[in-house]
Amino acid sequence: MTLKLGQRIAFRQAKIILFTSFLIGGISALLQFYSDLIHVRENLHDSIERSVSLYTPNLQRSIYNLDVVQVQNISELILADPLFASVQVFDDFGDQIGSTLQLAPVQSNWLTNISFHLLGLPLEMARTIVIPSSRERDAKLVLKMDKHYVASGLTSRAITLALTGLISTLLLSCILFIVFYFALSRPIQEIAKWVAHLDQDNKQQAAISPYTKADELGELVQSVEQIWHKKDLANRQIKTLAYYDTLTDLANRRMFIERLEEQLELTSQHPLVGAVMYLDIDRFKTINDSLGHHVGDQLLITFAQRLKGCLPDGAVTARFGGDEFVILLPAHYKNEQTAATCVQNIARQVNQLVSAPVQIGRHLIHCTTSIGLTIFPQSKDTSSQILRRADTALYRTKAEGRNGFRFFDVSMQRLAQSRWQLEEGLHQAIHRGELELWFQPQVTKEGVMSGAEVLLRWRHPTRGLISPLEFISVAEESGQIAAIEEWVLDETMRLIKHWDSMGLPETFRHVSINISPSHFMQSGFVSQVEGALERHTVANVNIELEITENLLIENFEQAIKTMKALQAKGIAFSIDDFGTGYSSLRYLSQLPLNVLKIDRSFVAPIDHESDETPIIDVIMLMAKKLGLEVIAEGVETQAQRTLLTERGCRLYQGYFFSKPLHHEEFYTLLKQERVLLPT
Repeated sequence: MTLKLGQRIAFRQAKIILFTSFLIGGISALLQFYSDLIHVRENLHDSIERSVSLYTPNLQRSIYNLDVVQVQNISELILADPLFASVQVFDDFGDQIGSTLQLAPVQSNWLTNISFHLLGLPLEMARTIVIPSSRERDAKLVLKMDKHYVASGLTSRAITLALTGLISTLLLSCILFIVFYFALSRPIQEIAKWVAHLDQDNKQQAAISPYTKADELGELVQSVEQIWHKKDLANRQIKTLAYYDTLTDLANRRMFIERLEEQLELTSQHPLVGAVMYLDIDRFKTINDSLGHHVGDQLLITFAQRLKGCLPDGAVTARFGGDEFVILLPAHYKNEQTAATCVQNIARQVNQLVSAPVQIGRHLIHCTTSIGLTIFPQSKDTSSQILRRADTALYRTKAEGRNGFRFFDVSMQRLAQSRWQLEEGLHQAIHRGELELWFQPQVTKEGVMSGAEVLLRWRHPTRGLISPLEFISVAEESGQIAAIEEWVLDETMRLIKHWDSMGLPETFRHVSINISPSHFMQSGFVSQVEGALERHTVANVNIELEITENLLIENFEQAIKTMKALQAKGIAFSIDDFGTGYSSLRYLSQLPLNVLKIDRSFVAPIDHESDETPIIDVIMLMAKKLGLEVIAEGVETQAQRTLLTERGCRLYQGYFFSKPLHHEEFYTLLKQERVLLPT
């Protein structure tokens, strides 16, 4: 920043010094002038009195003797004194007997008039001359002052004093300015330049102290150095926090995106190709939760160090958060094929390095990584699009078994887009009334409908009827499953209450509702069910919640607590898909269960001599010992029904009896009280 002349300290200092000097000099000159004025006035009074007193005796004698010639001579002698411009003498009768005037009086100017006025002298002065013979009247001497002569002395002294005062003031100002400039202004300017250079990259120049004396300016420089050192340290810390990950010291998302956008700018000017790798550590959450966050952090640090060691020069490695890492391979490749080959080789090296065991404290950890790959640029590419492609490829790698890498292709994008559309649509599905309840009958061996399983369908405005197989997993991943199942609970009980008021067959005694593990383990789940029960009192039909075996394994104690609380409210429980998870007799014996459901995977291959028959026998025997009812789901043939009946199964569900029906069709069928046995 360049300062104008009027803004500089030296200029303002010069003005202050000049003004102060003139003020002091002016006051001093006025005092001196006043002193001279008093002195000149006194001298003039003395001179006038001496001249008058000198000639007064002679005038007395001349007037007394009526010697007019002598009076005239004395007048001329008095006029010889330059103080007087004219002399007049009057006798004791008031008659003029003598008069003398200057032959060529000098005209006075304004300066003379001012000086004469300051002296305070009258222009004319009259002096009485006492005549001894005349007791009543006196003679008179009238003197007129010469303004020019009387004031010239004072005027010349005033001019001389003004000139000498001006010169001395200017000289003093220059001396003071030079002294103050070198003692104060110049050091301040040097300090200001030094402070300005602190913001620049010239560290060597900024490090040289501009002032080393032990005074106030020296303390100022030291204070600025300390403050600037703290500021510089804070700036470096801010830059580190803004562009680097604090745990691994890798670049963070912000820095990575800036570097990626620089590469995109480069590829827009030159026909070059780069690549991005998106990777994370497989099962990291399990490691972090089981061994502790400290071990997880150490694993991330080791992972970052290994990545740095296997990447080419110029590559940018960033941690986006958690166990997500992104690698930018700069646009150095001539074509896509070369870039794809190189990035695949690097991905293999990363997989091999990561798979090496890591010793952290007492733990020897084995881990793998999944990697998504993409190359750039593509048509109208942006940094967010590149990262989205690599992220999509990463999740395809994880879906295919982890511990590998995959390149992005268009089909992945379509799948990801479809899942995103499902997720967005689910947010509005309840409010728009797009979700529907369907029921699949559960029948006895005689074909009598004793209950039903509630199934959910989504009637999409453009895609039509969507199976829960498509959207339930999306709802669980996006956290919407709790709201959906809460609606299912409330709507199911509302329908049952409505049907009960209109009349239900006496044989219809239970309705089962599937509950996801994540929803079941929520702290507010019990209050949700209780609220639905209070809003829709159902007297003649039992509400049964279906849970999976894996839920019990994950949090057994919490599951028992929740089940017992709901059982006290009249809710029954069944184990869905029994036999496909980690079945445990200890768990089953301690849980307040009512029903076991044989999974369709055991029912589907049944033949009279099927290998699955012993498994069904074990399930039936175990249920009998535990006092549990058994329902076989997925029954589609007479042979399956016959074998299950022979093994003691009394309840069935499947297409052999009825397909899932919309709740209105289901109630119509229920009212007919038909026997559901195909002929």
